[in-house]
Amino acid sequence: MGQAFKVGRYAVHFHMIGAVHKSYARGCVTHESHNRAYTIHGTHYLRLDNNVAYHAKGHNIFIEDAAETKNYISRNLIIKTVRSMSLLNTD
Repeated sequence: MGQAFKVGRYAVHFHMIGAVHKSYARGCVTHESHNRAYTIHGTHYLRLDNNVAYHAKGHNIFIEDAAETKNYISRNLIIKTVRSMSLLNTD
C-alpha cells in the first residue's frame, strides 16, 4: 500500500473533503506501506479508531496541515515504523 517517492500517494488518504460527520476508518489494517498509513488533510470530524499500521514508512497517522479540526483519533496500534528518506525530514 502507498507509493514510495510520490507525494499524496498514501495508503489511506482523506483529502480536502471538509466536514464528514458520519465518515470513519475503523478496524482497518495497513501492512508494509511505502508511504505513510493514514493521512488526514483538510478533513474535519473524521473518526479514525481501532486501526493497525504495521511496518509502514514515515508518519503512520499524519495530520497534514494542522488545520484539521474535531477529528477523533483513538485506540490505534502502530508497530514497527520505518524511516523514509523520500518524505519530510521528520518521517
